[in-house]
Amino acid sequence: MEKSRKNTRFTRILLVIVISPLSLLSGEAFTRALFPQNVDDRMNIYKSDSIIGFTYAPNATTHQKGREYNVYFQINSAGLRDRKYEKKENGTFRVLLLGDSFSVSHGLEIENSLPRQLERALQAAVKADGIDTTIQVVNAAVGGYSPYNYWKAYGRWRPMYEPDLVFVGLSPDDYDCSNEHARYWIENGVTLGMATRSEDLRKQRVNVITRVRKWLSWNSQFYVLLRNFLYYNNIVGRILRRLKAQNADQGGQLDPFRVPPEENLWDKTFLYLASLKVETQQDGVPLVVAPIPLKLEIDESEYAAILSANQISESLVDMKQPLRQIGKFCKEKEIPVLDARSELRQCQSCYFKYDGHWNTKGVRAAVQAFVHQWRELRLPPWDG
Repeated sequence: MEKSRKNTRFTRILLVIVISPLSLLSGEAFTRALFPQNVDDRMNIYKSDSIIGFTYAPNATTHQKGREYNVYFQINSAGLRDRKYEKKENGTFRVLLLGDSFSVSHGLEIENSLPRQLERALQAAVKADGIDTTIQVVNAAVGGYSPYNYWKAYGRWRPMYEPDLVFVGLSPDDYDCSNEHARYWIENGVTLGMATRSEDLRKQRVNVITRVRKWLSWNSQFYVLLRNFLYYNNIVGRILRRLKAQNADQGGQLDPFRVPPEENLWDKTFLYLASLKVETQQDGVPLVVAPIPLKLEIDESEYAAILSANQISESLVDMKQPLRQIGKFCKEKEIPVLDARSELRQCQSCYFKYDGHWNTKGVRAAVQAFVHQWRELRLPPWDG
């Protein structure tokens, strides 16, 4: 009897071993024939940089894919998500855009991005006012950058692009400058390790499950089909959004809004922005800061969902607190501030539904506010 049970168990295990690969192969063939999918492109677009820490690899290309977008990322020969620029000519007014994923325009095609829309809107405005100049907005933003990187990026790109104005897109979560002085281990465009000044730079180990998932996402259309079904399913989507709301506070998203404010939260940010101000002033280049609002600052349902999911009382947060702190610092340092919050609140659905970044409509609303305030403040090239 015992021997019979062992044989039965062995037979079942053998059947699983034989049938599972056949099922997967059948599923792969079925998917490729009837429901072809786009497998993930490898995000091999980064390189280490001795000045900034990291940037995009020259001439790298990839696709950025999410629930609501599938956009082409092309990096120019200098290492920026932008077109190629020739030597600056007379009559050109060049803006250097510094920022993180909001500024580089996460999830948007380059023509709908913040730098391109800002460039077109500024060009239309100066033309309407009879100012004979060609506007160029150089996109030196990179997802994952902090104010430390903005400061270093100015020194990195200033000699090459000779900007006439520096525009910084500053998010309320930019208080985190934990990547200051960091060095990166990057192979084939993929970041494999990071270390601070006092640490040894080592290649980080990746667990087997993560390796398998990545390999499948790059090679298996059947895996992508199953993953996308779960990810795009409305019921699953609602569950994921709730889980995301519950985890939002764990990522420190609410930290800048907590009452009373955390002491020294913005010290590093303001330290590096002050350093940037000193260098731009020495070069005779105006510096402008645009505090970019998070989705929870504009979308009341997002705000309510995060407070509810984390069981936080509304009396313990102040949504205007970061803007006041940034405004106070900028006033002391004589840095003009451009704020698009009013226009974004009037705009409906300016952020991706399942993502915290601006969509094309959101960028357009923000740009309209920026350019209007730019003219009102008589910033260059309106300074005569």
